[in-house]
Amino acid sequence: MATIMPREVNNTVKGNRIKYSQLAITFAGLLSSTTTLAQSDLKITAQSEAEVIYQDVQTETDGNLSLTTVSIVPSLIATYSSRTFSGNWSSTVTHLERESDTSGEEDTYAEYRYTAQWQPFDEYLLLQANGALNYQNTSSSSYLLTDFVTNSEGLSKTRTNTLSGTLQFINGDWITALGSAAYSVVESEESSTNSTGLDNDSTSLTGTLANGDRARRLFWTLTGSYQDTSRSTTSSGDFFTREGEFTADAMLFSDWALRVTAFHEANQINSTDNSDSATRQFNSYGAGITYRQSAERYIALTANRSDSDTDENETYVGLDIAWALSSRTSVAGSYDRRFYGESAAAQISYNTKYFRSSFSYNEDVTTTSRLLTDSESLGVFVCASDATSISDCFQPSSLAYDLGAGEQFVELTSQNLEFDDSVIIYKSANTQIGYQFSRLTLGLTWRYTESEYLEEDRLRRNYSAGTDFSYDIGSYTSLTGSITYANIEERGTSTTAGVSENINSTLGLSRTFGEHLTTSLNLSYLTTSGNLSQVSLYGNDYTDRRITFSVSYEYE
Repeated sequence: MATIMPREVNNTVKGNRIKYSQLAITFAGLLSSTTTLAQSDLKITAQSEAEVIYQDVQTETDGNLSLTTVSIVPSLIATYSSRTFSGNWSSTVTHLERESDTSGEEDTYAEYRYTAQWQPFDEYLLLQANGALNYQNTSSSSYLLTDFVTNSEGLSKTRTNTLSGTLQFINGDWITALGSAAYSVVESEESSTNSTGLDNDSTSLTGTLANGDRARRLFWTLTGSYQDTSRSTTSSGDFFTREGEFTADAMLFSDWALRVTAFHEANQINSTDNSDSATRQFNSYGAGITYRQSAERYIALTANRSDSDTDENETYVGLDIAWALSSRTSVAGSYDRRFYGESAAAQISYNTKYFRSSFSYNEDVTTTSRLLTDSESLGVFVCASDATSISDCFQPSSLAYDLGAGEQFVELTSQNLEFDDSVIIYKSANTQIGYQFSRLTLGLTWRYTESEYLEEDRLRRNYSAGTDFSYDIGSYTSLTGSITYANIEERGTSTTAGVSENINSTLGLSRTFGEHLTTSLNLSYLTTSGNLSQVSLYGNDYTDRRITFSVSYEYE
C-alpha cells in the first residue's frame, strides 16, 4: 500500500461553504515474544518485525549504487474503551543498519500517535486530545520518494498536539447551539535539507446558532470562527483569521422561500514586533430564492453585493445546494466570492453495499502548521491502528460511522506540504473510491492541490493519482499492490520554478503461519524526473528498485 495516513473527520456544511513524551520500548532478539494484557476494557498488544531490503539506485551523477539495509521495528499498541472514555496509543521504533558499496551507517527513529475522547455528559460535552511524533517530508518536490530508507535527510522530526472541547445543545425546540475551542502546538526540527523548522501554536474558536426542530416558516443559521496562529520561525509574524456568516430562509409558499445572507472574513498578518499589520477583509450581503424540501434537500440562488480591500460594490450571483438523494448518497456545494476572487466548495458521496466513493473540494487561507493539525478525511476506509496495507481495512457501514476502539479513518494518499509555514490560499480537491467484495479490496485516489503564496510571488500545483489493491489468494495468503503518480509544478523565482514527476509502486505477497507469524516479499519501484530542485542526494533524476523480505510476529 502506498501510504496509510490516519485522519480526523472535520467536514461541516457551514452556511454557503463546506469546511469544516516519547515512549521507550526495549525488545530483545529479532523476533521477541509478545504479551497481551486485558483488564476490563484495556488491551495492550506488542509486535516485532524484521526486514532485509536490497536496493539498486540508478542516478545520472553517480551511476549505479547497491545498498543493503536491515530494519528491526518493534511496536506497541494500547487501546482502552468505556462508556464515556476511549483512547488509543501506538508507537514504533525503527532501527536501520545499512551497508553500501563504500560505507555503512545506522539510524533509529522513534514515533508515536495517540487519541483520547471523553464524553462525561452524554451528548452535550466532548473533550478530545490527539497528537503524534513522526517524521515528515519537508519538500513538496520529493513527494512519494522520501522515507527512512531513501532521502531520509529530507525528513523532519515533527510533533503535533491538539486539545479541544465541544459543547452542543442540538435538540432544542426553537434554537440549537454548538461551540468548540481548540489549542494545538506544532514543532518540527530542521532537516538536513531544510533549515526552516516549525514552532507554532494555534488557538481556535468556532460557534453555531440555528433554528430548532419546531421551526416551520423561518430557518436560519449563524456561524462564526476565530483562529490565531503564532509563527515563531518566520519573520512575518502572527496570523489571524476570523469569519462570520448568517443565512435565513423565510418560507413563502409550498417549498419556496426568500433567502437573505451576509458574510464577513478578515485575514491579518502582523509583523514580528506587532508594529505593523496587513489585513485583507471581505464583506458581502445578498438576497434570493430557495427551493427547500428539508435541511438536507435545498437549492438557493442569491444576488450579492460585496465590499473588499480591492473591489467595492461588486455584484455577483451566489449558489448554495445540499441534496440528499438517499441515506447513502448526497451532493452539497456552493459558489461565492472571497477577497481573492471567485470561490467554490463541494462534497459528493455515492455509496452502495460494496462500493463507496467521496469527492470534496475546499478553499481556505491557511498555513502548513494549520494543515498538519486540521486535516481532512473522506471516510472511505476504516483501519486498525496497526494497519500496514489496505487488506487490514474495511468500508464503514454508514456516512456517520462511529469509530470503535483502536480504529481510525484513513487516507490512501497523504498531503503534500512544504515546510515553510507561509500564508497561502490553499485549494484542494480530493477523490477517494473504495470497493470491497469477497476476496478483493480496491482503492482509487485522485488529489489536486494549489498553493498561492500571499507574502511572495509563488504558486505550487500538485496532481496525484493512484490505486491500491489487496486480493486474498487463500485463507493465509494475500497479494497486495499499489501505484501512485504525482506531478509537482512550481512557479516563482528561478530557484523555485520547475516541474517534477514522481512514481511510487509496490507489489507484495504475504503469508500467515498460524495466528502470530507473517512473512512477506515486496518489490518496489520509485522514480523521479524533471527540473524542479530535489532535496535528494541522488539529484533530480534517479530510479530506486527494491526487494524487501520481512518477518513479523504478533499476538493479540
